[in-house]
Order: sequence, then structure tokens, then C-alpha cells
Amino acid sequence: MELRHLKYFMAVAEELHFGRAARRLHVSQPPLSRQVRQLEEELGVELFERNSRRVELTAAGRYYMAEVNKAMAVLDEAGRTVRSVAAGEEGALKVGFVGPASLSRFPEVVREFRRRFPNIRLTIRAMSTYHQLDLMNRGRLDAGFSRLFGHDTHGLNAKLFLREPYALAVPEGHRLHGRTGVSLSDLHGEDMIFYPRHYQPKLHDAIIAAFERAGVTPDIVQEANTEQSTLALVAAGMGVALVPASSANGCLRGVGIVSLEQGLPPWEVSIVWPEHGHGPVMERLLEVASEFTQIA
Repeated sequence: MELRHLKYFMAVAEELHFGRAARRLHVSQPPLSRQVRQLEEELGVELFERNSRRVELTAAGRYYMAEVNKAMAVLDEAGRTVRSVAAGEEGALKVGFVGPASLSRFPEVVREFRRRFPNIRLTIRAMSTYHQLDLMNRGRLDAGFSRLFGHDTHGLNAKLFLREPYALAVPEGHRLHGRTGVSLSDLHGEDMIFYPRHYQPKLHDAIIAAFERAGVTPDIVQEANTEQSTLALVAAGMGVALVPASSANGCLRGVGIVSLEQGLPPWEVSIVWPEHGHGPVMERLLEVASEFTQIA
């Protein structure tokens, strides 16, 4: 049985006339009659009652017509879906993001992507860069918004999404609060809040080295896993912290953001995806993200 057998059967079943069905299909009547007869022989049932005056569906033919209708609808839907998938309009995408990305325009990317491509099932999850890269290398994550400083990106593509300077978050009333700018050397003797080294060991070491070049040994009194928890600790007066300059946009009450003279590695977030995973759905994500890219 081939698809043409079903198409020929449906044409005759709907027209109840072999001549009209043949004209509709742009074939001659004898081959049409042969194809329908072959279908009946394969099924082992009569689908039509034929005489010189009319063609009627048998009970088996009426049942078969209903079932073929369902099958053809499934095939039509499969064709529509596969065209949408090929165009990057349907599918699924699993995306990881580092916590600091939530303070950037990343949420706008997610909102716009979901608005523009409602038939793509988007799953997002906060996780460290190390975890993102590990899952991508194992084929369990499609893309990530990551901080790549010092990470091995073999087998991965990357596109810079965000670059901005560091700033200093200080508690309200702190001696540096209200300053237009500070340098690393101004932080001598300050209690500092840092992220745990194992999150970004090479970046952590590069920042410590920048302090040492400025003649300062940071006094790390508290560690925080996220930008939000860092700012909360600053607001509580636990110390000062390095944060992306965009933290000023959503800063907590009781926290001031002071410009910091650079000398530190850039604060960057990149979109990362496997080299073998550059399909049409990923293209759609890159297109949307490019509209919100922040390169200071």
C-alpha cells in the first residue's frame, strides 16, 4: 500500500464517481480503477459497491474513509510542523544562565523570544558556567548565557552578549558612598564580599592579582553565590563588593553604586552553544539576543 492508493480511494469515496475522481486527480480512469482494486485486494475487503448506474461505499468503505481522513490529517499536520521546525518556528530549547545575567537584558531576550516564537518550548534554568558547559558537552543543554573567562570552550561556539565595567557596591553611609569614582587602592583595609572561588577560579585569581598590583590585599569576610545575595549583604553593612555597573538599575535600598577605575578583567556574559547544535531554533535565539546585546 502506498500513499497514492489512499489519495485515489479518498477521491472516489468523496466523488462517488470514478470519472469525476479521475478528472480531479488529473489521471485517466483505468489506472485509477486499478489502484483502488489493488487497495481492496490488499485489504481483503470490498470498499465500494459498483454497478452501471452508481458507486456506493460499503460499510467497510465508510469506516475506512473515516480512518484514512484521520491519517491524512496527521500527515498534513506533520508536514506543517516539519516546515515550521525547519524554519525555526517550532521545537524546544533548553537554556542555562548565570545569576548575574538576570540583571542584564537577558530577561528581555526571554520575553521577546517567547512572544515571537510561542510554539518553541523554552526551558531556562539558573546554573554556574561550569555546569552549563558540562551539560552542553554532554548534549543535555542547547545554549547558555555564561561567563567564559578562563574556561575551556573546545567544541563550543560563543558570541559576546554583554560587556560592562565593574563598579563598587557600598552600604549607605559608608565613607565611599556618594563618591563619583574610586580606585582599587582606595579599598585597602575594606571588608569585602566575594563570590566563592570554585565558581570562577581563573577569574577570581585574575581579580585578586589586579588588587595586588594596586598594592591591596582584599579582606574577604563573606562569600555570596548570587548578585542579589551580594547586594543584600552590602545593604546589611557586611562589606563592599565588586558588581557589574548595571547593578545600579535594580539596586536595593541602602546600597550605593560607585564607579570603579578599571584594571580588572572585563565583566562579560557570552551566549554559548555546541558547534553541532547550530540549528534553526538556535538561530532564532541568536537573532533575538542580538537585538538586546550590551557591549559597553
